Amino acid sequence: MTNDPRRPEEQEQALPGAVSSYTEWDPLREVVVGSLLGGVFPDWQESMAHVVPEAAQPVFREFGGSPLPADLLKAAEEELEGLVEVLEDHGVTVVRPDAVEHQAPFRTPHWSSEGGLYAGMPRDLLMVVGDAIIEAPMSWRCRHHEVDAFRSLIKSYFRRGARWLPAPRPQLTGELYRTGGGAGDWAVTEFEPVFDAADFLRFGRDLVVQRSHVTNEFGIDWVRRALGPEFGVTVVDTDDPHAMHIDATMAPLAPGKLLVHPQRYVHHELFDGWEILPAPAPTLPRDWPMYFCSPWVNINVLSLDPETVVVERQEQPLIDALTDWGFRCVPVDFRHVYTFGGSFHCVTLDTVREGGPARYLSRPGDR
Repeated sequence: MTNDPRRPEEQEQALPGAVSSYTEWDPLREVVVGSLLGGVFPDWQESMAHVVPEAAQPVFREFGGSPLPADLLKAAEEELEGLVEVLEDHGVTVVRPDAVEHQAPFRTPHWSSEGGLYAGMPRDLLMVVGDAIIEAPMSWRCRHHEVDAFRSLIKSYFRRGARWLPAPRPQLTGELYRTGGGAGDWAVTEFEPVFDAADFLRFGRDLVVQRSHVTNEFGIDWVRRALGPEFGVTVVDTDDPHAMHIDATMAPLAPGKLLVHPQRYVHHELFDGWEILPAPAPTLPRDWPMYFCSPWVNINVLSLDPETVVVERQEQPLIDALTDWGFRCVPVDFRHVYTFGGSFHCVTLDTVREGGPARYLSRPGDR
């Protein structure tokens, strides 16, 4: 099935009702899938050194604002189209972002950027919690206008009853970024609230979040207050000196089942009573081009329902482990998307899932 070519505002009547998504695993009914078309290398800033693979850093420094390699981009976009077909074959409504110009330089009164990045990872900048869409105030300057590709979609949801919660637009001045420091210091200070939405995971009435090189306590507090007392927001530790996006460290696949990175995961009492499965090592060849992240992005799977998971086709050890754990795996080629910093969870934003608010995590008062 081909992707709907209409712009999001033209699809309004075709889409189901307003957003409703409380977990990472309830049956998926509608999803946004990103696009890498027109993507460019990010304009370098020093805070990136904490998370970008060392081999890619000279490329970013030299080619910031220049187009990403066309052959690799084409292969990745074909894989994204393949994911769309798989999702539609499973009865999921798929929506795509608008086409925007990522190569255009821009500036604020305080700084300038040689270009943007892409619209490939909606999970980084948007989060659906219940009936609300939260816009993240991201700390990478090149991503300052990334939400523009999704703005008409957000407006269409708002018109149909969704709550729209954009975080305060950050200034991203020098005060936000830590200079010097040593091991254990985060790249961002508490100057203003910043976070990437991909540092949060949803468990019904509870959200779990990690502090990272792109998410500070100020940003976490903003989310906590914006959602109000109906939702709990708990910070969990991870053993990751390059922390950026929790969904490559843990992935809740069903109530009581958590897939984790075998070294980065640090147990929290919230998960007492849950089954914990350490993921097998990724199978990605050592010479595979990876600009933004490590091969452990193989953990970044997408649940279609509590029994069905989309997994990279060549990650056979992971497929075997999940199958033995009782899941049905849907294999999809996605290694070229890996190259640009994400996998199935990163490139999607689940706007409609069946199910409502519930409590899934253990708390001291519950025992």
